[in-house]
Amino acid sequence: MIVFYILLTVTVGLILFFSVEFIIKLRIPTAKELPDESEKGYYSGIVNGKSFEDLYMFLSGQNDKIFFTEDEIFSCLKIQSDYINNRYDCSDFKTQLLFRIYKDCSENLNNECRELIKNTFLSFKYFMDEPGDDSMCYWSENHLILFAVSEYLAGQTWKEEMFSNSGLTGEQHRQKAQIRIEAWMEQRFLYGFSEYLSNNYLAEDIAPMANFISYCKDEALVTKMKIIMDILWFDVALNSTAGRFVAVSSRMYGNNKAGNYLGNSIKAAINVLWGKEALQNELIKPELSENEKLLIKENLSERPNYIVLCFTETVSKGLYILPDVIQSIALTEENFISRMGCSLSPDDLENEELVGHEPHKIMAQFGAETFTNHQVINNTVSYLKKNKMFSNSFLSYFRFLTLSWVKLIDMRNFSQKYNILTHGIATGRGNVYTYRTPRYTLSTDIRKNVDMCGAQGHEWTANLGENLTLFTTHPAGDGKSRFTASPGYWIGDGRRPMSIQHKSVNITVYRIPNKKRLGESSISDITHAYMPKCFYDEFIQEKDRIYARKNGIFIAFISNGELFYKPHDSESLKGIYKNKVPKEEFSVTGEFDLCRKDGKYHSYITEISDIDRESFREFIDRINSNELIFSNEGYVSYTTLSETIFCSYNGEFRINGEKQQCAYKRYENKFCEAERKAEEIYISDNSHSLKLNYCKTERESKLL
Repeated sequence: MIVFYILLTVTVGLILFFSVEFIIKLRIPTAKELPDESEKGYYSGIVNGKSFEDLYMFLSGQNDKIFFTEDEIFSCLKIQSDYINNRYDCSDFKTQLLFRIYKDCSENLNNECRELIKNTFLSFKYFMDEPGDDSMCYWSENHLILFAVSEYLAGQTWKEEMFSNSGLTGEQHRQKAQIRIEAWMEQRFLYGFSEYLSNNYLAEDIAPMANFISYCKDEALVTKMKIIMDILWFDVALNSTAGRFVAVSSRMYGNNKAGNYLGNSIKAAINVLWGKEALQNELIKPELSENEKLLIKENLSERPNYIVLCFTETVSKGLYILPDVIQSIALTEENFISRMGCSLSPDDLENEELVGHEPHKIMAQFGAETFTNHQVINNTVSYLKKNKMFSNSFLSYFRFLTLSWVKLIDMRNFSQKYNILTHGIATGRGNVYTYRTPRYTLSTDIRKNVDMCGAQGHEWTANLGENLTLFTTHPAGDGKSRFTASPGYWIGDGRRPMSIQHKSVNITVYRIPNKKRLGESSISDITHAYMPKCFYDEFIQEKDRIYARKNGIFIAFISNGELFYKPHDSESLKGIYKNKVPKEEFSVTGEFDLCRKDGKYHSYITEISDIDRESFREFIDRINSNELIFSNEGYVSYTTLSETIFCSYNGEFRINGEKQQCAYKRYENKFCEAERKAEEIYISDNSHSLKLNYCKTERESKLL
């Protein structure tokens, strides 16, 4: 009996201990992520109708049509400073133009304004290992370089000053930041971008890269950054057409997917590099409607926002010059196939020995958004605990993994055994296949993490016009809500598909889940396509297929089941528009959400052609005569243009019976052949060449 009471006492004691410990963890406050709704008007940055961008253009003498009084200058700067001093998320975005104003326009600022900017940088928190509770995101690929460049340039500018938050001198900050900047650049050269081909997040890369090129005093480091900038624009050139950039990506939102007009955040940057020439090529195409030409001209005239402005100013000053060969590739009228191997998978991180607390390791891991996957879970928890990051709202749930009883669990084994929702946050390794023509691109992230939950990945896309794309998703959630969520109805996937491509044909197969995974509250029984009827010149809908025509481009979209349109839903459309309300003539009207319901597997075939190959009628007749097999077991066999494409959900991909390689080199195309981790990347189009060697700091552009 005594033993029983002892055991009972110990058990009750442990339960009380664990309960109290849990409550303590639960009550740890999280830092404020963004301003309150009531503050958003203030933090919009608008002063008497004039913006942050307007301020730079006024102070730099580039716009004499806008005038700021001394009070307005200070007010505009103070709004940015207050946001940064409060350490709201994306403060690192605002530091870019703020620093540029200090460097480029200092003579037009009074002492009060200069001191305001200086003190903002001296008191800022630049990385996770520094003091202070906040909910800034430091770790995704774009944030890593944003914070590091701001720290480096601030440290270089105020070398002898003491930075109040860290207690370090400016020179110490510069040295600390340089380690991270060099790690970031080297990893981009060796492995490519983690947020690859994101027409949203590349904007947040080119701003700090441009600032570094403009203001860093170390010529070797500047050359290295130019090398990485070249690679970024080479990627864009390969995967865009006619000045339109909408490709597959590891991180995109609904507006980014829906077209160049709605969601390409680097339009203004492309315009200064090759946009005018692309426009001239487009406007001579007789099949373009007047409305389409109007939209092209509107996109060309788009002003850069305060992020992209940092890049366009660097270009306008001649501090970064795009190599001729990249512009030539961007403007080529030739058809070509491009294959790219991008980023790091969780396995890659482990195999490359990039899991650990050292700056280059944590940048590789967190830059690839890899947190709960079994290869890194223990490192994630130990790093966050070491740096007291549990008050960060993005990361607060990791605090529960430090509970005493949780420590008894083998987290690596648990994470490997259960395919939980958060594993899908990892950007993963991409193998991007793009078929590019002067009229359209069709791109696929080949066989990317099939059946995983998908946070923000964009698995395949057809880039058809300024405001028109075609893509499918399996909605995360119940398929009736989460229209703007990430993941949600339009963003990411509840379950990623098996998706493959051969030339102008994509085959995508979804398996509809019947059981929720850990972290999921609901699952959807539909898949759907973004296919707004209003933007097509001709549209033929049948029970299980669509034939459509747009600007001389022909689309066949075929399903293994009946297709139906949901009624127009303005709430759903918010996930496509995001923050932009388009002009009436460019708005989506009528039906746009094409759905497929029921069945274990949802299979789609998309084939694209154009008037350079055949007429629309010939295209329809040809597709109707093609041999097609949809299996109930999740495989598809499709014969077109004398080639048979076979795709199965279990990962099999064959052309004419021959197994296809699905893991690509760094680059495989007519302009460049380079292995992953290549020492040198050589790009040529027979007229111009570019040799890039990061290790040797060589950047050599030639006319052949």
